[in-house]
Amino acid sequence: MNIQNKSMLMAAILLVTIFISGTFSPATAQPVTKEYPYFYKSARAMGMGGAYIAIGGRTDTLFYNPAGLGNMPVGDGWEINILGLTGEINDNVIDFADDLWDAFDLGDVDMDGDEDDDQLRAVNDVLEKYTGDNLHLRLSDFASLGKRTESIAYAFGGLASVKLDGIAHQGLGSNGMLEVNGDAYYGGIGGINYTMSNGLNVGASLKFFYRDALIHTFTARELVDNEDNLEDYITDELLENGSAFGFDVGALYNIPALASLNPTVGLSLMNIGDMDFGDAGVVPMTVNLGFAINPEIPVMHSLLIGLDYVDVFNNFDQDSDVGKRLRFGGELKVLKKKLASLSLRAGLYQGYPTFGADLCLGVVDVNYVTYAEEVGAYAGQDDDRRHLVMINVGW
Repeated sequence: MNIQNKSMLMAAILLVTIFISGTFSPATAQPVTKEYPYFYKSARAMGMGGAYIAIGGRTDTLFYNPAGLGNMPVGDGWEINILGLTGEINDNVIDFADDLWDAFDLGDVDMDGDEDDDQLRAVNDVLEKYTGDNLHLRLSDFASLGKRTESIAYAFGGLASVKLDGIAHQGLGSNGMLEVNGDAYYGGIGGINYTMSNGLNVGASLKFFYRDALIHTFTARELVDNEDNLEDYITDELLENGSAFGFDVGALYNIPALASLNPTVGLSLMNIGDMDFGDAGVVPMTVNLGFAINPEIPVMHSLLIGLDYVDVFNNFDQDSDVGKRLRFGGELKVLKKKLASLSLRAGLYQGYPTFGADLCLGVVDVNYVTYAEEVGAYAGQDDDRRHLVMINVGW
């Protein structure tokens, strides 16, 4: 997708956001969204509460810890993901759509022979109800391939991702009318891992991404003045572009003690030296720690439990909250056959519960995940419940 098409898509999403969230009442202060930046969220990882640094085992571990490639199964051949399409939406958008549909379906409540005035009042009530709530949409595709031998594992992939968060304010205060934080990433990533005889895995990855960023607070006057050329105004005046290389390293160590639990510790340094996209912003370097166990259990195929702490040195400048940096969860594979598998996942992400289910039939893999992102300054302040569906075609 070229820059012009992505810019048009960003503008189209913005127009939808303006429609579904605009109102012009007197203002009150609203909190600023403080979500941490990311390139890609693995459906598997998010189902497990985001705990993935010491687990990995698939090509998507490139976004968490390249040493996780060392946990890919030996002898399974290539992992090939032709299509890895992910769609994500939050509860506010879902609830808003339901309420707006009900408003449009309203009849002649005041019995004056005209339905339009009743519907208009109902729509205005809906718009006012959702003022100050975050509206979140994300669409991404990660196509990849990877393979592991006895000592070497490697993976490559291409990512295209568009994300938008919008918060409507009441229009007349310092917050403006509509606060928008959107970005689009597209590019490639590749990594390699070496497994040593002492149970140590060391990995490294290199990535190159373009970024389009739209971070702006619109005023009512600004929207009115640019009503006839809003798309051009966004593309020419507000949308920032940039590109950057990123380098990551990581390690996994399988602890010999407590072999029945198969414990592993993980360390990753992601975006070493920061990824500077120029006017489109910076994605900072982070140091991340993880711990996982993979105990043998009867009946079920496998159990994984992980605990992560990300951004040890607080390079995310949104806050320094410990709770937002904690991830905990696990995966229970209840069925694994040649042409079918089923995994259930659960965890705590930033202190909020997550749940995931993964059903694979032949070459089609369907994931559902629900989790909550903390968009406030500390865990427990302002949770944003989201729903993610991923459809993957591959083997």
